Amino acid sequence: MAQLIFGRNAVLEAARAGRVVKVYQAAGVGHDPRLEEIARLARIEVVPAERLDQMAPGVNQGVAAELKPRRDWTLNELLATEPTLLVALDSILDPQNLGAILRSAEVAGADGAILPEHRSAPLSPAAVKASSGASELLAIARVSGLPSAVIEVKRAGIWCAALDPRGEALPWEFDFTQRVCIVVGSEGAGVHRLVKERADVRVRLPVAGHVASFNASAAAAAILYEVMRQRGAGS
Repeated sequence: MAQLIFGRNAVLEAARAGRVVKVYQAAGVGHDPRLEEIARLARIEVVPAERLDQMAPGVNQGVAAELKPRRDWTLNELLATEPTLLVALDSILDPQNLGAILRSAEVAGADGAILPEHRSAPLSPAAVKASSGASELLAIARVSGLPSAVIEVKRAGIWCAALDPRGEALPWEFDFTQRVCIVVGSEGAGVHRLVKERADVRVRLPVAGHVASFNASAAAAAILYEVMRQRGAGS
């Protein structure tokens, strides 16, 4: 069965990426420039709102789309593209966090993401919607384990920086203008011990309040913004 995604931004970005087979739009959704662009890019079938709600439960914003099969990237294929910025996700199990991190990565100009085959939220419709379609634009490689993936990334000449509340470096103390892979861990366990040990640097975000650390997606956004700042994005 074809993957179904929903949400106006998610469907629009998938259509722009050429991944949409067919769009289902609820009758009477009204005017929206995003819907007009979707209609120019893909085939539309107008359906009753009740049917769309059955197909795509949740806040679907009156639109859903069937997608072509996603390209499965291997880590070697991703590294062969000579990426300058990658994001690796270690045990991110919440689809909202997964989508939000992928969105921040794409906004920051990341060339791809690395996800473990196990102990990771799937790229479900909820994750795609949370990413605002960024997941359809990023090259995503699945790996059997992150510790071995970190070794391969480093062999390709890319520095690995793991987010760690007890890390030895602050974000502005590390040179993010280099080719780098940022590893983001879960909110509970964080980045696993072996991954942290194999990373080149462990970076901590300073906190001023009583809560010990940021939400995983907020932490990823903060460090990715620092990457952009150092690289002069928008200057």
